[in-house]
Amino acid sequence: MDDRIRELVEQVPAWLRTTGEYPEIVLSSRARLARNLRPFRFALKATDQDREEIRTFVLDRLRLHPRLAALHQLELEGLGEAERRVLVERHLVTRDLLKHPDYALVLYEPDESVALLVNEEDHLRVQVLANGLALSTVARRILDLGEILGLLLPLAYREEFGYLTSCPTNTGLGLRFSVLMHLPGLVLAKRLPELVKLLARARLSIRGLYGEGSDIVGNIFQISTTRNLGITEEELLAHFQDTVRQIIQMEQEARQHLEQETPDLVEDRIHRARALLENARLISFEETARLVSALRLGVGLGRIFDVKLQTLNELLFFAQPGHLQVLFGHDMDPQERDRRRAAYIRTKLQSGEA
Repeated sequence: MDDRIRELVEQVPAWLRTTGEYPEIVLSSRARLARNLRPFRFALKATDQDREEIRTFVLDRLRLHPRLAALHQLELEGLGEAERRVLVERHLVTRDLLKHPDYALVLYEPDESVALLVNEEDHLRVQVLANGLALSTVARRILDLGEILGLLLPLAYREEFGYLTSCPTNTGLGLRFSVLMHLPGLVLAKRLPELVKLLARARLSIRGLYGEGSDIVGNIFQISTTRNLGITEEELLAHFQDTVRQIIQMEQEARQHLEQETPDLVEDRIHRARALLENARLISFEETARLVSALRLGVGLGRIFDVKLQTLNELLFFAQPGHLQVLFGHDMDPQERDRRRAAYIRTKLQSGEA
């Protein structure tokens, strides 16, 4: 196992902490920039030689700025499948970056709040992550990084369009905001159609835990912006913040309704989930996510006091397949992963760390 991957797995990223606003509903906030370089062909047309030249050029230019030169550097070439999976599970890279691993590179701050991805869908993707609802914070940091990159690199830009990107939906600002939200109230109250309508009106997208193309697990949804043309950064941020706060209010109302109308059902769901997590000998990641979701709901409703929200975030996080294999130091078949996962969860809940 690569020592750098093991170092990552042994820490909890800053964005997973529960010190932010609305931590029981909003796990994290993210801002992301997409940028391309003028001298080079875009990713869909790029050759392996192009990707190698892009990687070398970007690294040389970033070294000119002390803040960017201090970032940790990790090449995907030579990493095993589980190690690459860890990077996706930690939201440090996307699955698109794994399409050309021999030329893929990620640069990141030690606490994982900032990451730069080279040779992804665009030549450069930059992301800022923070825990809880912190959209203003990530916006300020990403725009600051964008200014620095504009000084260091010859970015592909047209006055009539804005920043040019591989996907037309990103052309313009090249900016997206997103939040990871835990919405069990809306799911249990069967109000997801209402949420989908709200997002359609607001021109926002809804995805799973790992972004585009991923499934919804543990009632965790990624809500993200889609507009980039004909709007300013300030307008995009303000519109998104307003909509996210509406979703938070909807979730809070749904939880209150469940407590008032079906308190026994809610109580039963919470305590069944705890019993299974504390006693299961085999458990899949999908079942873990579902049961942890029920306990997170219990903490949010004040039904559980002796388990911390932070512990539940960590259970969900480290129960992912890549993390388990790196934690235990070897590749595993699905049955061994399920056994190791169950043992890890029991130990975590019974050791007093909860």
